[in-house]
Amino acid sequence: MTHPLALHQLCLMDVAPVELPGIAREAGLSRVSVFVTPPSADLDVFPLVKAGRESKEFVAACRTHDVQVHNIDCFSIGPETDFADFEQALDVGAEIGARRLTALVQDPDPGRAAARMAQFAELAQAHGIAVSIEFMKFSKLQSIEAGALLVTKSGHNNLSLLVDVLHLIRTGGNIADLKATDSRLIGAAQICDGPLDVPEGGFGEALHNRGIPGEGEFPLPAFLAALPADCPVDIEAPLKRLADKGVSPLERAQRLVRATNVLLAEGFDGG
Repeated sequence: MTHPLALHQLCLMDVAPVELPGIAREAGLSRVSVFVTPPSADLDVFPLVKAGRESKEFVAACRTHDVQVHNIDCFSIGPETDFADFEQALDVGAEIGARRLTALVQDPDPGRAAARMAQFAELAQAHGIAVSIEFMKFSKLQSIEAGALLVTKSGHNNLSLLVDVLHLIRTGGNIADLKATDSRLIGAAQICDGPLDVPEGGFGEALHNRGIPGEGEFPLPAFLAALPADCPVDIEAPLKRLADKGVSPLERAQRLVRATNVLLAEGFDGG
């Protein structure tokens, strides 16, 4: 059983995307995940791979360091979303070789959301990109059960579920819920760590300060064991507290990769 690892841009918000492939490779990984579109206008705070010179330089950096793009973020779909607004971001995703994207459901109507996500999955498929929906308390899809039901209702083979262990725990879920989910519905996962008790300012935790895998209270070995075989896993653990102390991006990445590989070594392979 293997869980291929990728370094997510959220881990290194102080680094330009063009620098991420080199850091990932030096930390021991051959996959990265990046942002190509913000989840909303008021959350346009992420380093983006933009069309044109920046996307070309990013592709060149990936080739130089022999790094592939696992996932692109973050496509937020509400009832009024015009999919045409995502065309450029999808084109960038195709240009940089992304295999998958993350979508958020911001539609309170489950039936309409499932139909709309199927339409979006069709559009992404035309760009050669799979769609994984991420459930979280900051969206309208707030549990793994709701996510699995939406994917099933959509009926589209290019749509799956992304399980971030942080959001699994913070939405009241547990490993039993993950095990009870049809593994065929799960397309990707994300790993970090943290306390079981919900901290104040949960959004700040998600965006800025998560735990290094193995240094918190999340049941990470059981989480990894419950994922489908070969499910790709993003390391998504922003460490602003360490960045503020002057810990370099490379050192932060190396600490995250080393810690995650320790967990994988307990019966899993990663790289």
